[in-house]
Amino acid sequence: MPKDDDYKSWYPMLGGKGIMLAVDYCACRTAKSNEFNWLVTHKALPREIIHKRKYEQYLLDISKYRRTTRKLPECKVADPLLLKFKRLLAEWQEESIVMSSITEMVMLPSYQAIIGMGPDAVRLILNELKHDPDYLFWALEAITGANPVLPEDEGNLNRMTNAWIKWGQESGLT
Repeated sequence: MPKDDDYKSWYPMLGGKGIMLAVDYCACRTAKSNEFNWLVTHKALPREIIHKRKYEQYLLDISKYRRTTRKLPECKVADPLLLKFKRLLAEWQEESIVMSSITEMVMLPSYQAIIGMGPDAVRLILNELKHDPDYLFWALEAITGANPVLPEDEGNLNRMTNAWIKWGQESGLT
């Protein structure tokens, strides 16, 4: 077997295919840590990295990658009620985008289905209003029987939203 330092002499014998995963006993003797031993034992390091100096540079590169790479959010099991609400809301918003009459908008089947979700939908609607105000007030009034909007604020989306959010906080729903 050729020397470790002379991998270029035997690299072409293996077909010269990019990364060569051959490992020998000499590589394990230069190991710096358990992680390195595992990588070498499982042939997960390219032959070019097996030398100690190159392995240290490899670790620096990996740590830089880990620092600069955005972490993915944890996977959470989605609430079926939330999924249903989001689906119905998206359908309603898509169907009502060209409508100017609120009465027509609230009579759409998807909006009526949101009302049909009952009290379970109140918290979801209030959370949606916090993030993306929309005309979900009729549904809230139909489900809860309450109407915290002052008569002078009717028709003003921001004031109506704030009134319902305040009502939700006072009711302990948000």
